[in-house]
Amino acid sequence: MFKSSIKNCQFYAYAIVQLLIEPGQFFKELPKKTTVKITLGFMLLSSVFYAAASLLTGAYEQPVWIMGIIFFMNALGTVFISAIIGYVTMMMLAGRKEPFPGVLSVYAFAAGITLFLSWLPFMLWFTEPWRWWLLYTGFKNSCGVTGKQAFWIVCISLVLQGCLLYSAMVAFGSMRTMG
Repeated sequence: MFKSSIKNCQFYAYAIVQLLIEPGQFFKELPKKTTVKITLGFMLLSSVFYAAASLLTGAYEQPVWIMGIIFFMNALGTVFISAIIGYVTMMMLAGRKEPFPGVLSVYAFAAGITLFLSWLPFMLWFTEPWRWWLLYTGFKNSCGVTGKQAFWIVCISLVLQGCLLYSAMVAFGSMRTMG
């Protein structure tokens, strides 16, 4: 178990460096080099870092441990929800039979690398477009879709996620006013 943990940490470091230096090449090699376990490990480590770093940005009304759980679940949940939306969008647009773990890997690695900076509130304007570009690159290089298909998959997924977020804000915002 200790050796597998070290191997996973080595892949984690490798993935970060490759995503920063050669994201296109990383995504080309992704189907051969990753498994569901490695993808989930990368997501967990990135989410833990994001949660811990986010706690440094200010004072919160809730206790630190509650906010840590919220930040952690936000990071993980966003990746899973985005991957599901992206997978369905890819199936509808491209008709590709790419397995869901492949799409999850693209979303996990694209989001995981951007989580290192996105805990800083003002970095949103840099990390979100960067993540979208990484998703485009990942779809194009890992999932076997054309550049045009990858572009539309990312665009439609973003619109759907925006609608989902807006719906959640309206629903939960109206719940507050009722009580």
